[in-house]
Amino acid sequence: MSGLVISLLLISVGASEIWLCWLGSQRRLRPNSLIGIRLGAIKASDESWYVAHESAAGIFGVGGGIAAACGAAVLLTGLDLVGTVVAVIGAIAVLVATSVAVIVALRSVKDMPDR
Repeated sequence: MSGLVISLLLISVGASEIWLCWLGSQRRLRPNSLIGIRLGAIKASDESWYVAHESAAGIFGVGGGIAAACGAAVLLTGLDLVGTVVAVIGAIAVLVATSVAVIVALRSVKDMPDR
């Protein structure tokens, strides 16, 4: 893959995670079957959905910001050795942030008073 494709992919994924972060933090991400964390405990009720996404929002934002920044860096520097390392860091940031966000979301739903 070329540096341009990888950088645009990282920027797009990063921007999407930042957008999900904002929607989740504002409770504007309504329960749906397309985007968001769609696990059984989280989909159990509307309140579970909102609590989970609100608690995971910051982590999604951090991962998205790192991915977008890494994508911009690859766009500016190219896909040499340093660019490749930066691209890998961006991809790992998305995976780690998403995994941690899901764990935080599940814990927040588990800690809800009615559970």
